[in-house]
Amino acid sequence: MAEERLIDEDKDRKYRIKVNDDGEEELVVDGGEEQPAVEEVTFEVEELTEDNEEEAVMTPEQLAAKREREEAERAERRRQVEELIKKAESDCKQSKFATALEYLEKAEEIDGEDGEVHALKLVAYTRNFTDYSQVIAAAEGVDDVKQYTSAERKAEMLKKASSSLEANIAEVRAKVSQMHEENEQKKAERAVRFLKDRKTAIIVFATVCALFVAFGVLTAYFGSVIYSVSTGTYLILTCVFGGLTFIALIALAFAARYLNITCRRVRLNKRNTSTQLGRDLLAEQAKLKALIAVYSVLKGE
Repeated sequence: MAEERLIDEDKDRKYRIKVNDDGEEELVVDGGEEQPAVEEVTFEVEELTEDNEEEAVMTPEQLAAKREREEAERAERRRQVEELIKKAESDCKQSKFATALEYLEKAEEIDGEDGEVHALKLVAYTRNFTDYSQVIAAAEGVDDVKQYTSAERKAEMLKKASSSLEANIAEVRAKVSQMHEENEQKKAERAVRFLKDRKTAIIVFATVCALFVAFGVLTAYFGSVIYSVSTGTYLILTCVFGGLTFIALIALAFAARYLNITCRRVRLNKRNTSTQLGRDLLAEQAKLKALIAVYSVLKGE
C-alpha cells in the first residue's frame, strides 16, 4: 500500500535533465510548480561509415598518414586530369579531334566532375563549332556541361558558337518542316490505296469464310443422312460438299494471309520508321533536338 501511495504522490511530478554551470548533466524533479525554462542541449552525431569506423581505431599518427595519403592521391588524380586536358587542348588546336576525345574520355574516367573536360568534349565533337555532324553525340554530354562547366566558360563557347548554331538550327528546322510535309503527303497517298486494298481483303475473307461455313454445314448434314436413301445420292453430295469445304479452307487461308498483309501495310504506313523518307525525317528531327539542346545549355537555359 505504501508503494501505491508513493506512486499517487509522485504522479504529477516531472523529471528533466539539464546541464549545470559546470557542464554536468543533473536530474531535476518538478513538483508541479512552474520552473524557469531550461535550454535544451542537442548533440550532432556523425553518421558512421566504413572509413569512420576505420579511423576510430587509428592512432593520431596513423590518421594523419591516411589523410596525407588521400591528399596525395587527389593531387595525383588532379595532375593526371590537367595533363590530359592540356593534350586535348593541343590536339583541338591542331584539329586532331579524334585523339582529343580519347584523352578526354580518360580524363572523365578519373574525374567525371571536371567542367573543362566536358567543355572540351563539346568542342571536339563539334570540331570547334564548325561541323555538327556529330552533334547528337555532343548533346549526350550537355547535362554534364550544364552541371559542371562554369558560366564564364559556357559564355566563352557561346560567343564562338552562337552564329553557327543559329544558322544550323534554322537550316535543319526548315529541312525538317519540308520533309515532314512531304512525308505526310506520301503517307496520305499510300493510305488511300492501302485502305482500299484492306477493304477488298475484308470482303474476300468474309465471302470465303461464309462459303467455308456453308459447305461445312452441308457436308455435315448430308453426312448425317448418308444412309437414309439407298440410291447413294447423299453419299455423292457429302463427297462433293466435303471437297468444296476443303477447297474453301485453302482459299480461306490465302484470304486470311492477304487480309493480314493489307492490315499490316495500313499499320506500317503510320510509322515513320517504315520508309526511308520517314527514317531520314527522324534523323533530322534528332539532329535539330540536339542542336537546340547544345545551344540552350551554352545560353545557360
